[in-house]
Amino acid sequence: MADELTADEIAAHFSAMDDSVTLINATVADDSEAIETAMGGAAEVKEMITRNTDHLEIQATKDWYKDSSKTKTSYTNAVTAGKAYVAG
Repeated sequence: MADELTADEIAAHFSAMDDSVTLINATVADDSEAIETAMGGAAEVKEMITRNTDHLEIQATKDWYKDSSKTKTSYTNAVTAGKAYVAG
């Protein structure tokens, strides 16, 4: 079936998700550098966090994600932390 992903493609998706988790967690822990380097300041950083939380939520709806035995806690925790950061 054309819609089925290979193991390498699934691994690449999880790798991108791991990058989002790292970015979200690092920014939530200390956003001073991100705000300082973002041309749009805090608003731009919140947009970046939103893009990354959206990415994680979209991927979580995919069959390959649901079918994986990989622990998903880091993804759900990052979404929760990212949304709290944006709301704050």
